[in-house]
Parts: sequence; structure tokens; C-alpha cells
Amino acid sequence: MSKSIEVSFMWNKELALKTSKLYYDYDMRHSNKRYIGWFFVALVQFGIVGTLKHNSYGILFISTFLVIYWYYGRWYFRKLILQRFYKKNTPKNLEVNFTIDNEGIHTQEKVIEWDTILKVINLEEGVFIQNRDNAYYFENSAFISKKGKTALLAMAKEKEKV
Repeated sequence: MSKSIEVSFMWNKELALKTSKLYYDYDMRHSNKRYIGWFFVALVQFGIVGTLKHNSYGILFISTFLVIYWYYGRWYFRKLILQRFYKKNTPKNLEVNFTIDNEGIHTQEKVIEWDTILKVINLEEGVFIQNRDNAYYFENSAFISKKGKTALLAMAKEKEKV
């Protein structure tokens, strides 16, 4: 596939938060981190048994706190940190352009070669490209061509990155 794929969008705080949330949700569903949450749920069950049999509330309180933090609090705190970061460090609307071809992903500063890309994740809302240093997110509307997303996924499959 020799044709290049053009991607262009405006990077802002809202897109950054949306991107972070999508990646966070994907990571929680597809990584080994999800087992930590399951462990906390099992602790709640032990806490309930301990409360009913021995009138001991310690494990129940701690495990309930951990479950609430794991499933709700982590994103809340991450969102607060991201909001502060983007309030201080990022211009309001930064135009971002990428060109994707057989060599890799071209930005204004560098080329991200396909060898450094770990995987390409197809989501309903767009595409994540994860390399060793960063993760890039392209919404469906960011592709200049209507067939851009399809072409990118085909290229990624050809490079064995899907």
C-alpha cells in the first residue's frame, strides 16, 4: 500500500480528556490490571463473611474502600491531574497533522517507524496507535479521506500490528 493517509485535528483539553478516558477504559478491560479489581471484589466477599460470622468490620471497610477507589476514584483523580496539566501547559487549540505511509507515522518533527509501533487498536470512536514512547489517538473525523481509517487498519494488519 503506497498511498499515504492524512490525519488532521485540533488538539485541546476536551479531546485529551476523551482520549485518556478511552485509553483508560480499554486498558482496564484488556490488561492484567483488571485482576486487581477482581481481587478487591473477592476481599469484599471475605469482609461480608467476616462481618456476618465474627462481627468484624475491618476487612469489609478496607475492601469496600479499595473497590470504590479502583473502579471510580482512579479515573476521577487522573482526570483532575490531566485538567491541571492541560490548564497550565497546553495551548488552547493546537492543530496536529500526521501522514501515515509504509515507512511509519510522519509528524512535523519526526517519523515514528512501524518497527517501534507496538499495536494499533481499533475502537468504534477512532484508532489508538501505541508505540514504545507514546500512544496516539485519531478520531474517525480526523481522517481526511473517508477511507482513511480502513486504509490505516489494513496497513497495520499488513505490518502485523493489529
